[in-house]
Amino acid sequence: MVAAAICAGCSGPATGSTTSAIPTVNVGSVPFGVYVGQGEPSGVARFAAATGAKPSLASDYLPRTDGWAGMVEAEPLRGTLAPWGSSRFRLVLGVPMLPTRDGHAVGTLSAGAAGRYDAEFATLARTLVSYGEGDAILRLGWEFNGTWYPWSVTSESDAADFAAYFRNIVTAMRSVPKTSFRFVWNPNAGPTPVAARDAYPGNAYVDYVGLDLYDQVWGVPLDPALAWPRYVTEANGLAWLSSFAAAHHKPAVIPEWGVTIRPDGHGLGDDPLFVAKMASWVSTHDVAFTSYFAFDASDGQHDILDRAFSRSRVVFEESFAATHAVPVAPTGG
Repeated sequence: MVAAAICAGCSGPATGSTTSAIPTVNVGSVPFGVYVGQGEPSGVARFAAATGAKPSLASDYLPRTDGWAGMVEAEPLRGTLAPWGSSRFRLVLGVPMLPTRDGHAVGTLSAGAAGRYDAEFATLARTLVSYGEGDAILRLGWEFNGTWYPWSVTSESDAADFAAYFRNIVTAMRSVPKTSFRFVWNPNAGPTPVAARDAYPGNAYVDYVGLDLYDQVWGVPLDPALAWPRYVTEANGLAWLSSFAAAHHKPAVIPEWGVTIRPDGHGLGDDPLFVAKMASWVSTHDVAFTSYFAFDASDGQHDILDRAFSRSRVVFEESFAATHAVPVAPTGG
């Protein structure tokens, strides 16, 4: 998801059932995280106080528009990383595989597969250690099977390069002392140009199999009762996530999810059924953690604290409130 603020007062389609008619299950015992903006531990605390959720994780993203130095070196990353070092939250960090400068990608997947950027990621590992984030959970090249990032996989050769590059990055970062990073292989839900599985780097390089999922549809009516089955059964959907993770003996994670009001009308808006179904699915599958995207971004609104999502918020609080923060269990990797 691209993080760029937009109008928080826009409204979306009236969808979903009344909250009183929706059965809920509480999943406060599953480790939870949230994204509220770059370097914002106080925002995570405010979200927790407002909703009753007890996050042990905080999601953030490395800058990706200032070239390699802006993405891996200590001083340019001070604003992103320094606030988290003194917080109580474990960092779940979106790590671009290819930064840009002046709107153009700095590098290629094939060059990464050849090892050309290994030194950059070793520098990043040392930078993370210097800010007290040597145990961060890293989402390398998240949503790679989409078409919106420079590291997008749109052909079989891209898939092979992505997998090799992923292996190189993990090897380079693990080589740095005082690190215990965990790595998420993290496609996006929905049909994409190349099957996500073709870009899998191998079990030795992956700790979690992730999936990003937002409440938005194309090709079916904006009806929650029709949308949810699609999220489960579509290509790279929730059923695929569960079966693929199990086949590779990895826990599943959902590092980005959220309700959605989109400018193009494809979001389902205030949809309490989506929130309840997500909680129910998490409660019945091997999910190591989830992280809610509580930020109004360039693709639409997602912050469940916005008044436009008032019914969804009620169900969210019923489903994700917790008595205490639950840490992520070790993966054994």
